[in-house]
Amino acid sequence: MTQVHEESGTLTGLPRWETEFFGRSAERAALRAALASSRLVTLTGPTGVGKTRLAAAVASRAIREFPAGGGFVELAPGREDAVAQAVAAALGVRERPGQPLEQALQERLVRGRCLLVVDGCEQAPGTIGGLLARLLDGCPELAVLTTGRRPLGMAGEYVVDLEPLPVAPESASGAVALFLDRARDRGHGRPHAERVCSQWDGVPLAVELAATWERAPAPPPNGRHPHGGTARRAVEWSYGLLDADERRLLRHLGVFLRDFDAPSAHAVAGTAHPEAILDRLTTRALLHRRRGPHTAVWRLPAAVRAVALERLDAEGETARCRARHRAWATATAQRLERTVAATDGARRPDPCWQPCFDRLADDLRAALDGAGEHPEAAPDRLARALAHLCYARQFLAEARAHFETAAALTGDPSRKAADLRAAADVAMAEHRGDLALPLLRAAAAAAAVAGDTAARATALSFAACIGSRFPATFPDPLSHEEVRGMLEEARRVAPPDNRLVTAYLAAAEAWNATGQKTAPDARLAQRALDTARAAADPVLIAGAVDAVCSGHGAAGRFRAAHSLSDERLRLFDRLPRHDPRIGLEIIDTLHVVPLVAVAAGDLPRAVTAARRAWEDPLSGLYMRASKGVVPLALSGRFEEALEYAALMWEGWERAGRPAARWMAPAAHAAALAEGLRGSGVREYRRWRERARALAAPRDPHGIAASFAAFADIRVGLHTGRAADSPTSAVDLAETLPWSRTPHQFYDAYAWAVAAEAAVVAGLPDARRRLAAAAPAGAENAWAAACLARAAGRLDGDPDALHASLAGWERIGATFERACTLTLLPDREAEGITQLTALGCRPPFR
Repeated sequence: MTQVHEESGTLTGLPRWETEFFGRSAERAALRAALASSRLVTLTGPTGVGKTRLAAAVASRAIREFPAGGGFVELAPGREDAVAQAVAAALGVRERPGQPLEQALQERLVRGRCLLVVDGCEQAPGTIGGLLARLLDGCPELAVLTTGRRPLGMAGEYVVDLEPLPVAPESASGAVALFLDRARDRGHGRPHAERVCSQWDGVPLAVELAATWERAPAPPPNGRHPHGGTARRAVEWSYGLLDADERRLLRHLGVFLRDFDAPSAHAVAGTAHPEAILDRLTTRALLHRRRGPHTAVWRLPAAVRAVALERLDAEGETARCRARHRAWATATAQRLERTVAATDGARRPDPCWQPCFDRLADDLRAALDGAGEHPEAAPDRLARALAHLCYARQFLAEARAHFETAAALTGDPSRKAADLRAAADVAMAEHRGDLALPLLRAAAAAAAVAGDTAARATALSFAACIGSRFPATFPDPLSHEEVRGMLEEARRVAPPDNRLVTAYLAAAEAWNATGQKTAPDARLAQRALDTARAAADPVLIAGAVDAVCSGHGAAGRFRAAHSLSDERLRLFDRLPRHDPRIGLEIIDTLHVVPLVAVAAGDLPRAVTAARRAWEDPLSGLYMRASKGVVPLALSGRFEEALEYAALMWEGWERAGRPAARWMAPAAHAAALAEGLRGSGVREYRRWRERARALAAPRDPHGIAASFAAFADIRVGLHTGRAADSPTSAVDLAETLPWSRTPHQFYDAYAWAVAAEAAVVAGLPDARRRLAAAAPAGAENAWAAACLARAAGRLDGDPDALHASLAGWERIGATFERACTLTLLPDREAEGITQLTALGCRPPFR
């Protein structure tokens, strides 16, 4: 299992123009030099001076010096709420459970030398400045190039102010050369070009606009426009030269924030077959044409859009045009939503829709703004479709917010209940039970208003279920009384003979029957699985399989739990990734399958499952990194285990140190690796303290304590510091028989190593302790090999030691195999050589 880095060496999101970039050689050199010495470079200048094109030209060359690649971000006007999403779209980054979007950005930008270009920072200076400050602080090798009308005012910012192009006749690459290049065959001579460029102050946008007209006189300057308003004055002058159809289409296109295609232009402007007009406006430099994913798209330059919106308002057309924009946005979002839903969903939606969504997202968000003031347009439909799209794009927090908006906008209480339930599902995909619980209660209340007893019962049952099944998603676990209260209410209102409701209730009852978190009643768990299958609901089936698996685990039937993994993985491969209900089961499958493989001692399967979790797009950094630490450490792959442990801890701290008691065994496994390598007492103790901080004081007898008991004894055995380990952690002389003891998934390791420690310590009842641990060997392959080694030590039996060797070889436990070799006189040197290759000392004798 090797670490994966998302490094491309390319600049994603770089815009492409149909015209050649002209001149600016001195400015290019200055920016390249600034990027070589400063981590934050800002290119400033008035509208229309060419900041975007210069930044793109410089970045397209400079990216060669950034082997980890980067992205070109174009901020949309008025979208401060979507700045992080814009950066994520440019970089192809996804938000993940337990890993907010900003943390996902840091994960992409932290490893290797990266370049981030952010264009149009005047649109959201405060928001983008804060985000960039945090990214620069957390990503030491990140360099940022921004453009804006003014500096960001950040510490360490290097500002390059861009002036208009020189108009001097001797300049070979100045305004005159640009004018003549854009004028092409219009018959303009150099003297005329010099006069026009002087009239327009050498501002590139103004020069380009003027070059498209055949000797149309420029208006004289007036007091209404300072020097920075030259581009605006040129746009107004050019707009006045258009015919009526061109002017009408241009001002209606002003409602678009980003790219649009010809059908979109038709939908908003109502112009039949607008392609010809779009081409004429492009020729006039009033539109920029780009290559979209499947067809040509256009965008208005900022100065053109500002004038278009003013003219739209002056003509009294704003309200009607905005209404058409909302209708277009709703239809477009629902069409994309159907595209996502129509994919086979085996692992994830067809990615072809995503570039289209990233291009349109700002316009869809803008159309939703203020939509509540126009209920006749059914704005909840847009909010709901946008929520589904954001969820499929893995903008999880935004998806949850849009579902809540849809609930607030709809007038249908049944629909409101469904929207709130969807928001709760997204919250659980974020690993935030604390957010999901109030949403589920609100969904139940809305369902009560609607008279929908089934929806009310399922919302309450699900709330009761997550309260005991996923306590780690709550900063403070729910009390048993609170959970039982929701379950009782669900039972009271549940309609009879509703298979789906019955299945939800059965799951909640199974998880809450024992009064212990994460420990369902085995009999009720099987009933929950039967009812889920009767309801034919794959989400409930997946959850019920987990309940049965957990029931087996609590009873110490680890092999049976492991065998259920195949069924769960088959379900996993069929679950549609775009459905918010599915997210929780995807996350839990990625967590539980490696866990139960470890519980059964099947380390190769556990490593494979952990790799799958690492590569899955719905796993957060610290979540996915944690899955491999335990099986890698148990396999003797200590360097890899510690690499993932470091990533896990770093990601967890960057995410704000959320509740993660389930992560404690991985921290203990890192301590185990350090202790067995003998690399230093300080590192060993540091990981032990981290593990205890994660688990204590809420889990004195839980899964973390189970692995800690094993790890402490195993390190003590290897280092000779385990004189009192057999009785301090797992006392097999006092413990109830295996079949009568409540179990955690790592118990087989603790029982087996405690028996071996008793043998090594020479305890008089060592043989009885060894026999008491025998059921652990029947349930776990690692424990079986350990107990065979202990028996060989007790009786001086080489056959038992060879059986132990074979067991270690079957599960790939290289460290344990080497330790066992040292017990065979004729192979001791071989074992010491292998331990040395692993960076470990020989075991204490």
